Amino acid sequence: MTAALLSLLALYVVYTVALNLATGGERSGKTLIIGGVMHLPIIALASIAAARQGVFSRQLVSPVGIGVGLALGHLIFGVSLLISDRSFRDAAWHFIDLPALWRYGVDEPGVLGRFVGLSVSEEIVYRAGAQSALLALSWPAPLAIGVVAVCFSAVHKHFFKNPFLVSAEFLGFAFIIGFLYYWTGSLILVIVIHAVRNIEIAYLEEIIKEQGDKEDGPQDQELTHQGMDEQLGTT
Repeated sequence: MTAALLSLLALYVVYTVALNLATGGERSGKTLIIGGVMHLPIIALASIAAARQGVFSRQLVSPVGIGVGLALGHLIFGVSLLISDRSFRDAAWHFIDLPALWRYGVDEPGVLGRFVGLSVSEEIVYRAGAQSALLALSWPAPLAIGVVAVCFSAVHKHFFKNPFLVSAEFLGFAFIIGFLYYWTGSLILVIVIHAVRNIEIAYLEEIIKEQGDKEDGPQDQELTHQGMDEQLGTT
């Protein structure tokens, strides 16, 4: 099963990277269907492998893992924002803007559900599935974490479009969650960190959209949009 999982995932990564390079990340209905069909057996095999490792235990809903994931995810995203947006003001403002972020999550349950589901599937495939499979084959931990992080990053359509600094930050994020999963063995931790990143990106996208609609908004309340806009494709 390990060989089947890694082989199918490698095929999917090669297909997706070739598509991203050829089309700039644009997807037609046909390519979406092909990608979905390829991805289903990968998720199934990764889920079976994770179940055999005992990943789907009570620890999957650990309050400690969830709480640490929320705090750490917010902190990591604040640092990511500082790197990609290159504005301490924006990063500091976002870091303390928790009430508004909470309201956004409550008011947009569809967004919350979508990104939580996406985070669950990706972490099962890449961390619980592929990374664990490589480690089981006696790959050195840094190599297994690094290869999976590169594959994870490369299948995202924005990775080859964004400026180098933004893509490097995203790759760094993939390394961090890979390391955290290896170190803690907590799937819920990396799922929550991943979901927090995606939800906070969607939240910032909404803010930027609203600010763009205000023609007479105060200039000093606007974010530095260049780096942030590029960051918004990282889901």
